[in-house]
Amino acid sequence: MRSALYAILTAVFSLTSASAQTASCTGSDLGDVRGLRNGKILEDGTILGISKVHINIDGYAKAYHPRNAEAGALIHLCNAGEVFLPNGTKYHGSVDNSTCAGRFMNDVARIRDAGWRDPSVGLVRWYGIFGKGEAGIRGQRVKGIEPVFQENGSGFFVSPTSFADQTLTDAADQRRYVNPLRIPAAVVPSSSFLTERGVVMGSFGVAIDRRTRIPVPFVVGDSGPRVGEGTPALARSLAGLPITDSVTRRNRFAGQVDEARVLWVFFGSSIPPARYNHLDEQALVRSAKDAFIRWGGTARVDSCLH
Repeated sequence: MRSALYAILTAVFSLTSASAQTASCTGSDLGDVRGLRNGKILEDGTILGISKVHINIDGYAKAYHPRNAEAGALIHLCNAGEVFLPNGTKYHGSVDNSTCAGRFMNDVARIRDAGWRDPSVGLVRWYGIFGKGEAGIRGQRVKGIEPVFQENGSGFFVSPTSFADQTLTDAADQRRYVNPLRIPAAVVPSSSFLTERGVVMGSFGVAIDRRTRIPVPFVVGDSGPRVGEGTPALARSLAGLPITDSVTRRNRFAGQVDEARVLWVFFGSSIPPARYNHLDEQALVRSAKDAFIRWGGTARVDSCLH
């Protein structure tokens, strides 16, 4: 009896110790993950660090329109593409304000009038907008060159996200993509380091602003140049603002944080990723909250802030 009791107590102690160790923020310094400062990888594979929160509205049905703000678009078209010219130069439309409103729009108009596919005029590689087709220019293949309009006749372009409902096979169906006004979602850079550790589309994490100290569970919903971008739903939640569909050009950046003070935590392979069902988009929100609790919840994220 005594040996059986001893075995039970030993097992309980071992489980408790393992749980405490897993729930800690003990880890090692992280290598280069774009946008992440003071990065660490924890003993359970969690990846965390400090960054900003810039707004990513990709996935919204009224994100991009050829006439921009005049038509009610939240984001200027220049944020959605890269121009390739016959002389070998290329540039992103958002490089600066004058390029955005001037050179980019002028080049896009010429390329559009030539049918989008004429390398003697130029090509646009669309990334904030769903583009089809490809063509060569100066020995380089450029994909996604013809922007696709939504089929509802609204005049808005299809704005995709990397995380999508795979049951909708038509990539031009706007319903396929994560709604950034309703779903707290994060952007991560394309990185084999992150992918190999389970930070993939549909995986989970939590963000917390050191000022408001409101933990916001999120899903990884899109790819981008760096850590530090999130949907309006994520940014508003971090700031203590309500999630709303009434996002306009005036309040579209509500909750944005321009200094590196937000702790981003990616649970990685410790919690399996989800699938997206556009008929129940709130399932992602519920799953993110459940994943946060399984990871360690508020107590653990508070310990990671110190």
